[in-house]
Formats: sequence, structure tokens, C-alpha cells
Amino acid sequence: MQRMRVIGLMSGTSMDGIDAAIVTIQTGVNADDISVELEAYQTIPYPEPVRAALLAIIAGDVASRSAKDVLRDLCALNFAIGDAFASAAIAIAGAGMASIDLIGSHGQTIYHLPDDDGRPGFVRSTLQIGEAAVIAARTGITTVADFRVADVAAGGHGAPLVSYVDYLLLRDAREDRAALNIGGIANLTVLPAGCGFDEVRAFDIGPGNMLIDQAVSYFSGGGTRYDDRGAIAASGGVCTPLLKWLSSHPYFARGWPKTTGREDFGDAYFRSVLDQARGFGADAAETIATLTESTARSIADAVPARTERVIVSGGGANNDTLLAALRSALEDRSPSPPVVSLSGEFGIPPDAKEALAFALLAHQTVRGQCANVPAATGAGRPVILGKVAPGENFAALASLAAPVTRPSGAQ
Repeated sequence: MQRMRVIGLMSGTSMDGIDAAIVTIQTGVNADDISVELEAYQTIPYPEPVRAALLAIIAGDVASRSAKDVLRDLCALNFAIGDAFASAAIAIAGAGMASIDLIGSHGQTIYHLPDDDGRPGFVRSTLQIGEAAVIAARTGITTVADFRVADVAAGGHGAPLVSYVDYLLLRDAREDRAALNIGGIANLTVLPAGCGFDEVRAFDIGPGNMLIDQAVSYFSGGGTRYDDRGAIAASGGVCTPLLKWLSSHPYFARGWPKTTGREDFGDAYFRSVLDQARGFGADAAETIATLTESTARSIADAVPARTERVIVSGGGANNDTLLAALRSALEDRSPSPPVVSLSGEFGIPPDAKEALAFALLAHQTVRGQCANVPAATGAGRPVILGKVAPGENFAALASLAAPVTRPSGAQ
């Protein structure tokens, strides 16, 4: 067995902070022979000036600035995000950084363009920032980052990449499962009983916490960023006309493969939600309750009928009202609905899932292991993900990174 201690770093569409995890990964001769132990996990908030700059860039709040100034800000932000991610790694490792072998950083998605938007010059593309060289320089640890681009270059959507980790850690020989992550965007990995690598399916369902968080922040004047345990949603009734309008978004009718983000459900869409809510006479609690119900129903609609268990992770796993609505929606759909479990029951704390995943993806990168799931992303072939920024430990790392065989079904 070979052993590595890896830090995984992740920030999603909600941009509420950087999730950091220390993971011990042990592998045997085959790539499927792998064990993962989570040692530590925490969320480190973004510095407020960095978060504000991120929100401004992503929202397109640049009308008063020249293109040159916008490019300058984006250039600087790439390094500032890298510095924030490095600080998160240092915070979780403490005095133990010398025992860390590798860092895997998802970075921060700025724009994701997997589908033709109808404008001239379309090129399937994606952009994540958070300069890996900055992380490697500050920590001294070799860093893998920019995981999506290799899959996109191979014709895929570049997401969901966590489906590979779901396959390794959550599939079962006898039970049909679906691994559900409710972050800013909700995504689903379908794991049929006894599935092989090529039988895995995964896609982004649509908004998870993102619209709920935006509504809470809006109605609280920025004083609160999320609905703690779903208490606000529980205090309001569902506005049926608003719920019907939300379910009519064309993304839900798109075929697989599909991914989404702020390009579909960002600030412009949220302003439309507010306009519709006002038109239907929904107050703050009713709007938040309806967004919560809409998220639950979109998830339930996406779960295959044969599924026996849904394993939930991500920040949405902490929203009791959302989980209750999901269970209810699944029960309405089927006389024998799937069991809804939290990923903690399988050794993966819900809040740590994605940070753990990018630690494992980085580990596979330096071992020369393809870690996309073409059957899920739509890529034309399996590819090795990520770009490597060598740290001071690069030579020592090479001795740990012996090549392995690929999982069953991979090319």
C-alpha cells in the first residue's frame, strides 16, 4: 500500500468560503483498491474584499469600467484567490504542513460555457481562477488545480467531476444508489447496483442552495447569507404560481449531459424570481419557502425511479426543511420511495464531501490516473485531470506517485 496525505480545497457557486480538508489516501496495485480517511475539515471565509471583487466580476458589474480595467482586476483576482486558497491550506495544516504530500485545488469558477449560447464565436470553455503556483509557492507543496479543462478539451462538460469519487467510494454491489450533492448547484451521480465505470451517469440538476441563499441575503439586507436549518422556509407557505414558474425553466428539460451555474441561475435570473414573487404577492418567507420546495422537487424529478437510496452531501444537507420537502416529493412520486441518507453514514461528512473529492482527484492526477467519467460528462475519452504546479516537495512526491492500473471500464 502507498500512502499520501493530501489537502483538498474547494469553493463553489455560493462563494461563501473555502472548504479545506486533510485526507489520508492509501492505494494498492489497482486504482480501485483505494481507501480514504478524512483527518480534518473546516471552512475558511473569503476575505471580504476578495469576495466582493468576485461577486462584481461574476455578476458583470463592470459597466462603469473600461475593458482594460476589468482585465486588470481579473488578472489580480487570479492571484488573490490563489493566495486565499493558500491561506486556507496553511490554516488547516497548522504546524503539520511538512507532512502534507499534495494539495488539490478546484479554484473558483468565473465562467462555465459548456453549451452554445447562440452568440458568434462559441467555443466550449470553462474558467476557474486561483493560481496554483501561488499555492505551491506559499505552502511549499506541489499543487494540482484547474481540473475541469482537460475534460472540456476532450469534448465534455467538465462537470460533475465528483462522480468519479462517488463511483470509487459510494457504489454498492446490491443497492441502486444516487449520490446527491446540494451545493450552490445540486448535482446527482447515478450508481446502479454492481455498476461498472461506464455505467455511471451524472449531471447538474439545477439550483441547490444558490437561489435560497440569494433570497435570504436579499431580504435580510445582507445580514444573513443562508437559511439556518431551513427555519425561514418552514415559517412560510409555498406560492403555487411562483413554484410553477420556477419549474418552467428550460434547463430542466435539457437532455444529458448537462451542467449549469450562475450563467443560467445567477443574478439576472434571481432578479426575475423577485419580479415574479412580487407579481404573485409572495412575501419574504413565502419566496424562500417556494425556492426551497422548487429545489426539492427538481431533485426528486431527477432521481431515477429504480433508486433505492439517495446519499446526500453538501451544505443543503444541513437544511432540515429542504430534506423534509425532498422526502415528501419522493414519496409523492413513488409508493416505494428511496431511503434518503446523509453521506456521514458512509464516512463522508456532508460539508466535507467536495473538498475530500478534490484531494482524491489530485492524488489520481499525480499517479497518472484518468479521473473523469466520460459517460457522465460527455467527454470523448478518459483524461488525466488538472495542471501541476511543482512545490518544494516535488522530487519527494515523485517517489510516492507510481503509476497504477485504471478502474474497470476506463481506457
